[in-house]
Amino acid sequence: MAHRRCLLSLARHATAIISQKKMPPLSAVEVLTRKPNPAITIPNSELSWFSFWSHSRHFSSSKSEDSETEVEVEMEEASDVEAENDNATSDLGRDYSPEEKESEAAAIGYKVLGPLQRSDRVFKDYEPVFAVVQIGSHQFKVSNGDSIFTERLKFCEVNDKLILNKVLLLGSPTQTNIGRPILPDAAVHAVVEEHALDAKVIIFKKKKRKNYRRTKGHRQELTKLRITDIQGIEKQEIKTDGKPLKAAVKNPEKIAAAV
Repeated sequence: MAHRRCLLSLARHATAIISQKKMPPLSAVEVLTRKPNPAITIPNSELSWFSFWSHSRHFSSSKSEDSETEVEVEMEEASDVEAENDNATSDLGRDYSPEEKESEAAAIGYKVLGPLQRSDRVFKDYEPVFAVVQIGSHQFKVSNGDSIFTERLKFCEVNDKLILNKVLLLGSPTQTNIGRPILPDAAVHAVVEEHALDAKVIIFKKKKRKNYRRTKGHRQELTKLRITDIQGIEKQEIKTDGKPLKAAVKNPEKIAAAV
């Protein structure tokens, strides 16, 4: 009963407003459009205004709008992928001059000396010396004989000799040299062993309520380097007197006494 009384009072207010030819409020319009009263007569001009008002108001998105948004997102992704492919192909197909190759390699932190020859004796015995080098945006702590994986280095092939010239720190059992930020007289020699691919990483994208799911995979290109020598610091010589080092042998008498 209370609900019916409210509807009747709203209808009376609506008829009074229409008779005075004023702009009806939103609540009265909704009541009249949802439950019309045959006793109320509305002029044609007012009916046209009501029909325009009722059809122009939408509170929910339609399927066409969702499909349009999906198409726009797909077009944006396709354009991004095309731009990345164009950049990659332009970098691969570009011819670099020797000066450009040297400057770009120096900016990353290395210098190519050339291919490794059979007569070269670059691999040495272990030395108690370490260095911290920077290659690109990464830093590595290396010693003689270590192998490291970096991002793919341009302008070098397998068995090429490199000099890593961005040395941040050198250390030995007797001294430590710290750069500010780089040690100018220090260098780390390395050899390119292989160009490889890292493990696959899955990239999954989803947008809820848009029927949008994309799965992609990526394998980062890597370069494996073998450290052969560290220069720029005094190295402690290991004295062997021409005899091979022997492992320490425990005294058998002490072992028998302990038993």
